Amino acid sequence: MEQIQKYKIRAEKIIVKYGKSIALDSFTASIPEGISGLLGPNGAGKSTFIKSILGLIEPASGKIKVDGVRDDMTTIERRDIIGYMPEHQCLIDNMEGFEFVSYMSRLSGLPRSDAVERSHAALDFVGLGEERYREISSYSTGMKQRVKLAQCIAHDPEILLLDEPTTGMDPDGKKEMLNLIERLGGLDKTLLISSHILHEIEQVSDYVVIINKGRKVKSGFMDDIMKTDEGRYKLKILGDRKDIHQFIESLKKNCEIIRTVDKQKEVAVVVSDLDKTDKLFELVEESGIQLRYLRPDLLTLEDFFLESLSGGEKSGDRSY
Repeated sequence: MEQIQKYKIRAEKIIVKYGKSIALDSFTASIPEGISGLLGPNGAGKSTFIKSILGLIEPASGKIKVDGVRDDMTTIERRDIIGYMPEHQCLIDNMEGFEFVSYMSRLSGLPRSDAVERSHAALDFVGLGEERYREISSYSTGMKQRVKLAQCIAHDPEILLLDEPTTGMDPDGKKEMLNLIERLGGLDKTLLISSHILHEIEQVSDYVVIINKGRKVKSGFMDDIMKTDEGRYKLKILGDRKDIHQFIESLKKNCEIIRTVDKQKEVAVVVSDLDKTDKLFELVEESGIQLRYLRPDLLTLEDFFLESLSGGEKSGDRSY
């Protein structure tokens, strides 16, 4: 059953050019409430899409609709609704952490008293309460990432755009950042996270959009992407080459062979539409091979991503 969601951001046939280079090529995508991952190789158009949402880039054609943002709003007015954590280092080194977040909050439209109160709250939220009066130049890379997140959320926007939020962080720092993102997702906010680190997106996202060469390749809810097709299995077998060949030929008569990968000492086989494993065991016995293991073939986000970029027809065609 299709999931019913309210979409907060809609892009319709967006074209963005840098000179003769096309950064977004008739890009169409919808971003629902919750946490969404924007995935793609370097130069795929991820940052360009985010900047188009912010109004920092004007598309040559097409439209972007953001819930709560009118067409006639200025870029400054958009800041009341949208928070942005850029990938690049946008910090002012000789400012204290609190001073910087408060300054950015006022740029987002908050009065001075509200900016002070909200900045303290944001820095406490990201775990920089004790370091708020230190100069940013003395911060570690992880602390700088967290102060960037603090300025993004200080004015309490409904939509957060996070561009590579874990860049440069050590494993513990990345874990803390992902925990913060999950907590924000639980506060009825919409987050769009641009990243090339698939396992991090897999941990926190409800929805993913994959972009390549300026075009949307695929999108979907994580619950649907991670489903295992009924009757789809992965098995590894050992034996004489002739016996393995005979087994695979017999197997083709009972199910669909998705892929076989020869790993010298063993062969991995992925099958679908296998109604009964009893028949598979019969074929193993008849062929005289060894079945090392048999398990349902679980799809990961990395599998989905690689298959999407390769242009495969099936949602699970992948190598091992």
